[in-house]
Amino acid sequence: RVMKTQLFPCQTVVTNFGTTTTSTESTDGLSPFDQTIWVLEVAVAEQWVGCGLSNGDVNVYDQDRLDIVRSYPKLPGELCTLTDLTSCGASLLTASFANGKVSVVDVRQAVPALSFNIPPSEEALSVSLGYDGALAAVGSSKPVIHFHDIRQSGSLLGTYQDAHTEEVTRVRFQTAQSSFLISASEDGLACIFDTSKPSEEAALSSVLTVQTPLRRVGFFGPSLEGVYCLTGSETLSVWHYDSAQRICDFGTDVRQQLSTLVGGEAVDYLVDCKWDTHRNELSLLAANHDGNAFMYKIDAGVLSLSHLLQGGHRGDVRAWSPLSNSELFVTVAEDARMCEWNRFGNNSSASSTEIDATKRGLGSTPQSHGGGPTRRHKSKTKTSPY
Repeated sequence: RVMKTQLFPCQTVVTNFGTTTTSTESTDGLSPFDQTIWVLEVAVAEQWVGCGLSNGDVNVYDQDRLDIVRSYPKLPGELCTLTDLTSCGASLLTASFANGKVSVVDVRQAVPALSFNIPPSEEALSVSLGYDGALAAVGSSKPVIHFHDIRQSGSLLGTYQDAHTEEVTRVRFQTAQSSFLISASEDGLACIFDTSKPSEEAALSSVLTVQTPLRRVGFFGPSLEGVYCLTGSETLSVWHYDSAQRICDFGTDVRQQLSTLVGGEAVDYLVDCKWDTHRNELSLLAANHDGNAFMYKIDAGVLSLSHLLQGGHRGDVRAWSPLSNSELFVTVAEDARMCEWNRFGNNSSASSTEIDATKRGLGSTPQSHGGGPTRRHKSKTKTSPY
């Protein structure tokens, strides 16, 4: 049994007042949010928050007051839809773009420190820095992972090309210092590599067979021994990566179960999970198309409602992250807003509802369609390995 808290935002920042249409373009049939520049991703370091916008701009905000301290606009005329945004250490911020570009920013400087491109005709779908920011892993729209040396102007060091059969939607190093990397793909596999090994075959440590296209993955646990997997079908599973054993699958009806926990209010999609090192908790954020979001705690196969987030967003929530102060976290959305929330808000009430995945049927066929925010259109032309 847990306490659930109805939260309202402590602070709200509008990241961009621009629109995606010009004065000569028709806006018939478009909602205000169809015309707004969205916030697609958020990345957090000790003292700042980075926001990646749908027009390719990246803004950096002071974490204490959410004042903007840097803005890195895209080049005039450049088509660069942002696909991922990650932080590394105290000052590095890295963004990937659909035109194959990767930018590395030192937030202490007014201009990007480094930009490079993966091979032509490939989109850079995800990026992560390891080895204290010396190595960039880039997931591609082809079934490959590229590795670039940040110390040598982003020169290509090598490519993993055998683990996946479809585009690589997510890459994440275990920590900024680690050599362990997880990759997720449209082929339904999550692969863990020890990139310190001399070859891809030697580096491949574990393969998690999720069996449905993957959208977000990450490490969790006191020793970061666990992996969570979110899919494009809006399902959630957690794994022990070293043994490649599934700890828990919350089933294909998880959104219906999450909705029950909030009294029947619609839960349309899962946003992301985050591991809180201060609280030793794995949390899931889910949301609906009205802009309301819901925080759940994941513990030993049980999902418990902890917070209701209301009054912050007017569009689909795209990402979230805890801040350095473990009481605070931020969400970003398709309404161009970044909202800061305090876990210990007012209006607390007791919650006794929870989902126990161990008491439900597992291993059912994944749904073919999810209900989340508009995502990239994925190619389905390649043969499935299943």
